[in-house]
Amino acid sequence: MPSSPPDDARRIFDGIGATYEKAGALLSFGQDARWRARLVQSVRAEPDDRVLDVATGTGLVARALRERYGCEVVGLDRSADMLSRAAARDGHIPLVRARAESLPFADDSFDHVTFTYLMRYVDDPAATMRELARVVRPGGRVVALDFGVPPNPLLRVLWRIYTSIGLPLIGRVISQQWASVGAFLRGSIERFDREHRQSDVERYWKDAGLRDVRLERMSFGAGLVMTGVKDGATEGGPLRKAGAPETLSTRRSPQPPWAGDPSAARGPSVAPAFYALEAGGWRDYWTLLHPPYTVWHLSYVLLGAALAPMPDPRFVAGALVAFFLAVGVASHSFDELQGRPLGTRIPSSVLFGLGSLGLIGAVGLGIVAALTLGPWFLALVVLGAALVISYGRELPIVHSDVGFALAWGGFPVVASAAANGAPLLATVAAAIGASLLSLAQRRLSTPVRRIRRKALEVNGSVRYRDGTTERLDRAALIAAPEAGLRLLWLAMFALSIGALVARWSG
Repeated sequence: MPSSPPDDARRIFDGIGATYEKAGALLSFGQDARWRARLVQSVRAEPDDRVLDVATGTGLVARALRERYGCEVVGLDRSADMLSRAAARDGHIPLVRARAESLPFADDSFDHVTFTYLMRYVDDPAATMRELARVVRPGGRVVALDFGVPPNPLLRVLWRIYTSIGLPLIGRVISQQWASVGAFLRGSIERFDREHRQSDVERYWKDAGLRDVRLERMSFGAGLVMTGVKDGATEGGPLRKAGAPETLSTRRSPQPPWAGDPSAARGPSVAPAFYALEAGGWRDYWTLLHPPYTVWHLSYVLLGAALAPMPDPRFVAGALVAFFLAVGVASHSFDELQGRPLGTRIPSSVLFGLGSLGLIGAVGLGIVAALTLGPWFLALVVLGAALVISYGRELPIVHSDVGFALAWGGFPVVASAAANGAPLLATVAAAIGASLLSLAQRRLSTPVRRIRRKALEVNGSVRYRDGTTERLDRAALIAAPEAGLRLLWLAMFALSIGALVARWSG
């Protein structure tokens, strides 16, 4: 007789609490942390709210909710092993051992409810959703995170290869029990996806009394974040907590003027980058290429070649094309797939196709170069492909400041210098310099990007000793760093061209 979902949960998760967090990050290549962060961000709790985190496990989401919002959080899980680990990490969060199918709380007890990786381990997902919604007050949010199966056929094939082979192998490195977890997950995820289509899951939520149900696919559909709001809130906002007097601290603010109009919530229209054109048509593809930054990084290729006594024009041209395909096309296409940071209207299938073709083309050129240079050059080709894929999946190792600097600054110098036979010492020195320049780029562009793409409102002023006052607004905050960025990419391009021309003319 096949085991039931609750039996699977008991068998799989008992005894792995001590390694759960690190193993989850490793098996998902760091994506699990991104997904949980998006879940926490979607809750939008207030400091005086009370949130129930179901299937809390070791308390990752519960801790993040309390740290982000300063609200009261209660963690609930059926596994004593997981709860003991959560208590050891943070004894200040109340923890309850119970099942999601039968919550030991009264109706409307919480302002919001979150749960992660839960529905595959209950017998009746629809009934469980009704039970979860029962304890949320009207107007409160329910936010969930679970695994998904990528809808794109090619990505689904790659996903199945990884979940069939990669998960068990990586799990075995951690422990024999994690090898079993890795082997179990693919069947569990696909079985739930097959038996409960996404339209069915959304119906469960709506039948439970939730409205505004929304789904966000992350990491090409491997992670799913769902949100919904419990129906029944009174006009003007959610209900107050039962029995709480309406004071300045508990009164809910009226809806802002942009309620119901997401575009208005972003304030005045601002381009996502200084080089971005108005969205639509061919302009989206120009924006996608990040022209100034792509030229900047290609300058490192020229710089690496200029370190060699006799740069080979064939290798210089091949390296420029390869890095244009890898950085300008592939990495930027994959990055745009993750949440549309540039706001382009390019179809996801086109972005995926561009990224795949760009990466394949870059790898192909690298293999051609290796036929002349020798098999050792293949190591650089594989590393370059890994960097592009890691950047597209937003892995912390490349998306951090230092990781970005080494990948997009130092690596192009090293690859181009090695292909052209540059001295080792000169290569190392130039790679360090390029990495520092890319780090400076990152430090300048990150706050500007945050203001351009996420800031709702910017206001303030600076008062100087002579009594004058300078107003601070969005334009004032981004003007200086962007002026530096505009000059730096042009300067780097001119320097690299000059160095290479000097080498060839000499």
